[in-house]
Amino acid sequence: MKHVIDGTRNLSPEMGIKFGVAMDLDSKEVEYFETLVRFSQASSLEEKTLYLDRLRRKKARALRPLGIADAVNLLSHWYVVAIKELVVSLNSVDTKLIGKVLRKKISDLVIEKTIEDLQKLGWLFESEGRWGSQATQIQFPDEVRSYVVRSFHRQMLELGTEALEDELDEREFGAAVFTFPKSEFPKLKSKIKDMQLELVSFVQDLASQEKDRESLVYFFGVQCFSLQKSVDSSSKKEIMS
Repeated sequence: MKHVIDGTRNLSPEMGIKFGVAMDLDSKEVEYFETLVRFSQASSLEEKTLYLDRLRRKKARALRPLGIADAVNLLSHWYVVAIKELVVSLNSVDTKLIGKVLRKKISDLVIEKTIEDLQKLGWLFESEGRWGSQATQIQFPDEVRSYVVRSFHRQMLELGTEALEDELDEREFGAAVFTFPKSEFPKLKSKIKDMQLELVSFVQDLASQEKDRESLVYFFGVQCFSLQKSVDSSSKKEIMS
């Protein structure tokens, strides 16, 4: 270890795993540390790019999980998360300012109450004249499949319909229609989740580098669903005949 610290000997990826275990890191931390070692030891640009991408993905996967009760509160209305982000971004709790920049009209009283609730729950705090959030880089639990989540996405889809009229340089919409084996749908879902994690990593990296530039609060959503009804084998035979 002393040779590694002094820089007289490189730490191999294999030894990196042993060092991680010796430092009492958990399995995910050991995996991250090993990838970090491989990145530092990479000799070519291609290798460094490969391991940097893996580090970004691992960082995104390290999102702090949120409890079900907290998730329900954050997802109760579309504007709760938006107001939380705006308070931090604008560094202000001025209800009129926040109401002015929100996409849809929300009363000053609702904005004020939302900010108070976010503070009580510990998701917003002020420190040394700067507003911050405890609920950043969070991951909602998969168990939250209730009416609350469906309602949240329904609200966002309604806002998305309105956003279709925005200028092209202010929004992005895309779609694909394809045929895919029903039995392989779990793999497709996994692929979509990986894509979301990659986007989160990209956003985190850029936001940390561009803190002084003007920022807007964006929503990104993904939908993937069948355009046909599921039919059992007997019904399928009737359709074919």
